[in-house]
Amino acid sequence: MKALRLSVILPNRNHAMLLPRALDALCRQTRQADEIIVVDDNSTDTSRDVVKNFMAKLPQLRLLENAQQLGTVLTLNRGIKEAAGEAIYCGASDDAIDPDFISTVLAALEAHPAAALACAEARLISESGTFLGYRPIILPQYRPGYVPPAAAAQLLARLDHWVLSVVTIYRRDLLLRAGGFDPTLGSLCDSFFARAAALEHGFAFVPKVLGTWNIQDDSFSRSSSTDVTVLSRMIQQGQQRIEAAEGRIFPAGYGDIFVRRMRFASARLAVSASSFDPALIAGLAQQGKATSWVLHTIAAWPRPLRKIAALGWLTLCLRPMSLPRLLGTVIVRSRRSPADRVPG
Repeated sequence: MKALRLSVILPNRNHAMLLPRALDALCRQTRQADEIIVVDDNSTDTSRDVVKNFMAKLPQLRLLENAQQLGTVLTLNRGIKEAAGEAIYCGASDDAIDPDFISTVLAALEAHPAAALACAEARLISESGTFLGYRPIILPQYRPGYVPPAAAAQLLARLDHWVLSVVTIYRRDLLLRAGGFDPTLGSLCDSFFARAAALEHGFAFVPKVLGTWNIQDDSFSRSSSTDVTVLSRMIQQGQQRIEAAEGRIFPAGYGDIFVRRMRFASARLAVSASSFDPALIAGLAQQGKATSWVLHTIAAWPRPLRKIAALGWLTLCLRPMSLPRLLGTVIVRSRRSPADRVPG
């Protein structure tokens, strides 16, 4: 089993208040990253000072500064090109990893040389600190191990979104070969790469909660996934790339499935928001007048009942996942310790 050097890439734009949490999480790792690169996207706050103040705690930390604002994806790609490690972790200023994330997930990648990436589970925490659930919604497998390409293709027919950047480590050479993440896909760029890489090379999965996805209304992924125009453009770009590679990389017919699942995932985010906006949810789901009518009808219901009804209707319309697999995941997670809900 070959040891891999790990480079952490942390893009930042005006997140001086959030950076300490992400950098503290890196300080607490039981297996330290070999290199940590914060790429500052021309921030106008004190972000760069925050990074410099952490350099005494993290001697492997260095700062790259964009001369002009490039955006999240191009900023990430700059860090990947500059990195020295064979493995890459793409962090985010508003997320954090548990102390044994690197030691566990990097070990999984080292143990399976064919795997394009290794990933784990994450907890979702609201801005107020409330536990919202776990991701991925459906576990791709219940035991740690390697999923070969053929099995990954079979999984994709029943479930999706099993790779979360907050708890994923990639092989750098595959990212470089792909030219980095595709900026035209916006916040879908990492999950799109992960799907294609897993279908070509397989992936390793660790069914353990090892990171925290802090839900921020202004985050890159959330803001773009709840904007009808931006979402439609990203979905169209993704569908075109998938259909061009169907039968070669992606399974036949996956393009249509991808559209339904992305619309469901985005509509689900809007349903879970603090304010219920039926017009926005209907616009994200794109399921016609009946869905718009249902969402406007239940808008006045009590919040818990309204959420259940909306998600039930969207599931019926968009058929995003295998319900038996969802039930299996619910059963497995019901046996977990409440400590899993608390950030490490």
